[in-house]
Amino acid sequence: MTSAPTAPTPRRGLEIGLGLAVLVWGLYQSFWNLAAANLNADEPIYRDAGWAYVHGDFALNREHPPVAKYVIGLSQLVFGQGELGPRIAAASTVILGGAILYFWLRREIGWPGALFTAGAWMLLPHGMSSGVRLDRFGLLEPFMVFFAIAAFAAAWRWFRTRSWWWLVLSAVAMALSVTSKVSTAVMIPAILLLPLLANRIRDTILGAVVFVAVFGVVFVVAYLPMGIRSAISYMLQMQSEHNAAGHLVVVAGVATSFPPWWANLLFSVEGMGIAASVVLVTGTVAAFFRRPPGLALPLYVGAALALLLVFYLFVSTVALTHYYYAWVWLLCVLAGIGVSVLLGRRRSSVATVLTRVLAGLLIALGVVCAVWTSVAIANERAEGMALVLPALDELGVDVDSGEVLVSGMADWEYLPYLDGRQTVDAADPDIVAVAVKDSLRFPETPEVEAFLDSNAGELDEIVIDDVTLYVLEDAPVG
Repeated sequence: MTSAPTAPTPRRGLEIGLGLAVLVWGLYQSFWNLAAANLNADEPIYRDAGWAYVHGDFALNREHPPVAKYVIGLSQLVFGQGELGPRIAAASTVILGGAILYFWLRREIGWPGALFTAGAWMLLPHGMSSGVRLDRFGLLEPFMVFFAIAAFAAAWRWFRTRSWWWLVLSAVAMALSVTSKVSTAVMIPAILLLPLLANRIRDTILGAVVFVAVFGVVFVVAYLPMGIRSAISYMLQMQSEHNAAGHLVVVAGVATSFPPWWANLLFSVEGMGIAASVVLVTGTVAAFFRRPPGLALPLYVGAALALLLVFYLFVSTVALTHYYYAWVWLLCVLAGIGVSVLLGRRRSSVATVLTRVLAGLLIALGVVCAVWTSVAIANERAEGMALVLPALDELGVDVDSGEVLVSGMADWEYLPYLDGRQTVDAADPDIVAVAVKDSLRFPETPEVEAFLDSNAGELDEIVIDDVTLYVLEDAPVG
């Protein structure tokens, strides 16, 4: 005689309900309105390289490893050539990464902390100049981070169970991360030294041998189509030159090629917002109040975070607005651990109430940040230079018989949208309109200023988001 299945307990029902709500919300933030935003600076580069790679041509973008571009190319085979396929692939890494984080941490810190971690990863803003979520763009970082999440989760399971298959899986995932973008290589010591947290010297030595061997095989296989020796030597040369030359960026209102060491920290606060930063940093601090042996998990994750911060803040001379994305997931994990600590019982009932109130405030502030992110995603649209040609067409200007003079912006900001109808030469006789931006990185040229001054009485001015469009009154009409 078989017994009837037991109904879920109220706590289990609450977990399932909240988990489904977070999942649906995460799906919305990852995929809704995905094609709306303007192209990121590097999206066309990786889009074209990925498409070329899956068709056997490996000449493009050899300064970065290939795996993320393989995925970007495959996504275009599935969803069609263009930007949408890579964006779908990148957005998918968020949902998959959130699922891994939840199931990894649930048995370690309980479902509330695990759900907070997954929710923070899938719902909080991780933005840059192009949009409120970096992982809604076809860039390398989402793939690099996803494989790193898988690698660290699998290594922890190896640490817990001593099943060597988990370490093999970790090595495979970490190799895929490093061969997506090389930055996460600095995190490998956190995995190799993990058994030392339990004073397991033999596991540390054997684990390092197994990990390095598997990692090396996957690394070689990933690079084989490109030609290992030539690709790696070219990548190292280009990255070294890039590091030596610096990269022009605006830090605290100042354009510089060699930003101060704290620039990436500033970019992280600007990208996530002050409120979300407070949530993650407060939760991270609370994580280290876990008692031994529970302290092993925050030490493991914290070591990876420290290695990344040392590299990005003190080793690399280049700081870009999206680099901080590499460590956001680590902050989410630590914050989730911190929330689980705050929700736990204390010796004093008063202390228990106070810490749980703090946990509730962090969760509530996180929800507010997530709502703000969702609203921003709903309102994403084409803007600025993407609207110049439609505006000229609406005015009846025949752009095909002339050109748009552009100034105050990088070429990636206008090339995808002007379809060859642009010029940067103010002496061009066929100018029908001028599009300029107020940019600290790319100031308006004196020649363009002189052109605008000399034609001041013959220009109609239109403001389109961050672009000022000047249309010549005698421009040919289509």
